[in-house]
Amino acid sequence: MRYNYYYLCLHVLFLLGLVTSCSNDIDYTYKGSNYIQISTADDPAIAENDDRPVTVDVLLATAVETDATIHFELSGNEDGVLNMENDGSVLIKAGEKKASFKVASNHKSLLNTQKVLTLKVKDFTDSRMRVWNELKLIAKPSPTLPELTEEQIELIEGYREKYGVNLNRFIGEVKCHVTVIYPADDIGTFYDEETRSFEGKSVITLSDNATAERPILKMIDNPLGLTSFLWEILKKETIEDDEVWMEQPYNQAMVKAINFREDEEEFKVLLDNIELEPEAQSISFVTTVQDVYGYDLENVPFEYSFTAWDRWKTMGEQGKTVSVLEGDNWVEYSVAELITEYATTLDPIAYLLYSSIDEDGWGNEPPDFIEPKGSFNEDTFTFQFSWDHYNSGGYTQIYVTYTLNK
Repeated sequence: MRYNYYYLCLHVLFLLGLVTSCSNDIDYTYKGSNYIQISTADDPAIAENDDRPVTVDVLLATAVETDATIHFELSGNEDGVLNMENDGSVLIKAGEKKASFKVASNHKSLLNTQKVLTLKVKDFTDSRMRVWNELKLIAKPSPTLPELTEEQIELIEGYREKYGVNLNRFIGEVKCHVTVIYPADDIGTFYDEETRSFEGKSVITLSDNATAERPILKMIDNPLGLTSFLWEILKKETIEDDEVWMEQPYNQAMVKAINFREDEEEFKVLLDNIELEPEAQSISFVTTVQDVYGYDLENVPFEYSFTAWDRWKTMGEQGKTVSVLEGDNWVEYSVAELITEYATTLDPIAYLLYSSIDEDGWGNEPPDFIEPKGSFNEDTFTFQFSWDHYNSGGYTQIYVTYTLNK
């Protein structure tokens, strides 16, 4: 047995040597197309008065053998509302496959309404390169800062005298830092990374619900810095879901009937009833809200406005009908019936409000639930909460820190 085992080992070693010898003659270098992928972890919405640029990440499938240049262009930027660093020229050095550049506002104050611009690859110097995707950026007019009424000014002065809190520092355009941690089951489905951080700002004013005893704020633009994030999720739940949502004939009929055009739609969010509790230096912002079926949930009371949903809802109210292709036959349905009976909708609440967030309703292991909390001090005010959506696999953890105005 020992003799046979010895010669078996020699035979195995000979075969390994043969494979190694042969492999030295094989060129394993990838010779196929080198795709160019562009993305950003930043908030892709840029206001005209923004000093914050958006960093665009450029990633190739493989490293380039020699220095290569990629030129980008911004479709829809004929008025020059945005500018690209180095005129959109990006150098990828030999042996590397990553680079980045910045897109920023030109501060021209040209816009009355938002517009969507498309960042595209214009050309490149490496013949192996191919375009993988485009990137949508949103240019927005400078936000209109709220003007306080005399009654609101008196309330704010009363809070200073009664609680020692200067609410003026919370009001106006306030910068924030946002960190989003996705649940494990969303990685690879909704996002490729586990954690994402970005800078933003919100426009905040005193709520109409504020009283002399209760200081209450309202975020009227980009609440909690999350408008672009919520818009991104809504698209992935609906029009960008080619495998399920867009395969449904009812959804196809709706998209066609309202003449949906992503570049022309407006998606807005606001958040009211953010109550400061001065003695505890805490913030209350989770309330009872209703989902699309009328059930009560404990959640962040985001209020949504979406032009595509407005048009579809109006068609239902007007008694309009649409034709739906069922198999080989066209069937006429009322829009109202499709909304109520077939859940054919673009109502953001149907996709962005899923469950209560005051307790762990998912029970994932490891847990992804965090208790909703808000607090403030002399320099900052912060929020943390769990959040989920229609097709999520658990809770997304959201952390927001605002820096008080001087």
